[in-house]
Amino acid sequence: MNWMSGLNSRLLSADGNAVVVAMDHGMEGVPKGFENPRETLLKVLEGEPDGILCTPNLARTFAAEIASKPNVKVVARVDFLATSVIAGIDGSEEIQLLISDAEECMEIGADAAATFLLYGRKNPAVVAENIRYLSELSRETHRRNLPLVTEVPFWGKAVPENESERAALLEHACRIAWEVGSDIIKAPYLEDRDAFRRITSNLPAPILVLGGVKTDKVEEAFTLVAKAMEDGARGVFFGRNIWQHEYPDRMVTAMKAIIHEGATVDEATRIVDGR
Repeated sequence: MNWMSGLNSRLLSADGNAVVVAMDHGMEGVPKGFENPRETLLKVLEGEPDGILCTPNLARTFAAEIASKPNVKVVARVDFLATSVIAGIDGSEEIQLLISDAEECMEIGADAAATFLLYGRKNPAVVAENIRYLSELSRETHRRNLPLVTEVPFWGKAVPENESERAALLEHACRIAWEVGSDIIKAPYLEDRDAFRRITSNLPAPILVLGGVKTDKVEEAFTLVAKAMEDGARGVFFGRNIWQHEYPDRMVTAMKAIIHEGATVDEATRIVDGR
């Protein structure tokens, strides 16, 4: 499929792929390695990723720093979620709501807006509100010619443990996200490679895989990315595996080598090692 038609060319590179560094984790509190937003941002920007995912206020506050790398696109996170009423603490609550909109994304010069579609929630009112604001946001972003990225992660107590059931859930959720108006999907990679290939080959939108928890070794992260690309992914939205590393700029460069140049895991590892 031609992912470069329509709005996607505003975020994806000429080859239809992208390395986007997720930097919206401050919505959860203060994650390790991201205590100083400007300092972490500068380290990431040094590697010149295709884009960064951040809150509108991070983009607004550090507009000059981001502008120093004009080829780096900005994806603005427009919704909030939490599992506890106490910041930084995990709990059993289901809190999710919009914190921004397409108008603010345009005001800060964002190249795309990002939102969640969460299946795994048990409260039907939360799910209904999620669908309502996602569909409304889609109408707003398309009126403004702004790509909409929807993240479809495995979050919530209702997410099945069985791998085949999780694969089916992801397939349905990705399809619904597209039908509601999403241009690009951010989704987890599946252990079931055949199931992931089926999703990427059938879905009329590019899928960029999310990084999730930090891996123990960079080779593990690179292997996941290489497999995902072989199975039809068009890039990544990686956070902790990049900015929690000692050299975030090298991690970005290595990811770009895999995603844009077809580098091997060993070649990417050598980049991070400075060889």
